[in-house]
Amino acid sequence: MIKFETIIPAKIEKFKIFQALYDAVRDTASEGHRFIAEYPEPQKLNRTGYKRTGTLKRSWSSVTRSSAQRIEGMVGSNGNMAPYNRDVQGPESERNPMFPKIGGWRGVPELKAMMNAELTKRIEWNLKRVLK
Repeated sequence: MIKFETIIPAKIEKFKIFQALYDAVRDTASEGHRFIAEYPEPQKLNRTGYKRTGTLKRSWSSVTRSSAQRIEGMVGSNGNMAPYNRDVQGPESERNPMFPKIGGWRGVPELKAMMNAELTKRIEWNLKRVLK
């Protein structure tokens, strides 16, 4: 007779793995927040006499939530604070073409690409560290 038993790591391992995944999501959301809120070089906009107020930058935020089944990180812009945010940094279909071309503004498509790559790297690194 051959008997198989499942080897269950210590309870702390499950917590360490969850914490590693949570940290990866949280850090990626924070990095995404910094990435999208960064203003482009001002020289192109200064020619028009435009004065920066910093409102669009302040409208961005990030949050990380978790439950027993899910870890969720979000980066978003408050449309009440900066109602023009979609014109400047929204999805490709909603952006005014003037902003990325003339102003150099990063938008949601660039944010999504950066966060996908960053999250993959962070998950791999954190899990390798925990599972040594």
